[in-house]
Amino acid sequence: MPRGLKEFAASSNGDKWFLEHDRITCEHIVIHRANTASGGAETRWSIPGFLGVAGDHPQGQALREALLDIRSLEGEPTSDENSKADFPEKD
Repeated sequence: MPRGLKEFAASSNGDKWFLEHDRITCEHIVIHRANTASGGAETRWSIPGFLGVAGDHPQGQALREALLDIRSLEGEPTSDENSKADFPEKD
């Protein structure tokens, strides 16, 4: 697995979701790797784009938790109020 990937969710069918930090842009992106039976395709998403599609799914919640973990490691505020403002839930 390439350096800088953090797996934050996996499904029972073998799909996996990773958070990657792009050192050039200093931004995080979401990578979805489909299971081998489905072809193993890799899809990259911006965080807002991913949450817009999967925010109410278990992997959306797992992403929010992973982002809170990263913020706490970086010494940034982690209150629920801040996380909802930065990463709104899908309506």
